[in-house]
Amino acid sequence: MKVIEYIRLIGKEFAAVKDGELELWVEMLRPMVSKKQFGKLYEQALAYLVCHKLKMAGNGENPLGDLGAIGIGFAVGSVSEGGSSISFGANQSSNLATDAELGLTAYGVQYLQLRRSVIVPIHCGGEMLSGSAGKRNTETAKAVPIAGKDKLGGVRVRPGSGLKLDADGNLSIDKATAADVTDMMEGK
Repeated sequence: MKVIEYIRLIGKEFAAVKDGELELWVEMLRPMVSKKQFGKLYEQALAYLVCHKLKMAGNGENPLGDLGAIGIGFAVGSVSEGGSSISFGANQSSNLATDAELGLTAYGVQYLQLRRSVIVPIHCGGEMLSGSAGKRNTETAKAVPIAGKDKLGGVRVRPGSGLKLDADGNLSIDKATAADVTDMMEGK
C-alpha cells in the first residue's frame, strides 16, 4: 500500500505506529479524500490527512513531552525559562472556519495546499446560465414573472402588507394600511 509508504516518508515521528494501525487510519479517512478530484495526488493527500489526524489524536513526537499534551491542537506560542512560562495559541483565524482544524498541524496545512492545487472553487461572475455567448436565454427570462396588478418582478404584494402597486406598476406605501398598522401599534 503506497499510502503507508508515504506516511512513513513524511511522518517519521509516527515510526512507533504499527502498519496495521496505519491501515485502519487509511481506511477510515479514505472516504474523505476524492480519488477523482486529487487524481495522481490522491495517495499523497490521503497520507497528509492521515498524518494530520494521527497528530491530532496525540500520536507522534512532542518536543515538550507530557506537558505539550495540554495543548493538543494548539501550537506553543512562547516558552520562557526564567519563571517557567509556556503559552499555547492556535494558528487559525476562527474556530468556526470550515478548515480550521487542518490549520493546526503542518500535515493539515500541506493537505490544504494539495487540495487547493487540484480543486478550484466555483465563482459566479455573472455569466449567462446557458446558450451561446451574447444571446439571451429566453427560457431563463420566462422563469421570472413580469410585474402585474399584484406582482412586482416576481415579488407578490399581499393585501395588508402596507404596500400597493398602481396601474403603471409603481410600488408605494398604502397610507390607509400604514395608518391601520400605526393605530394598532399605539393601541387605538
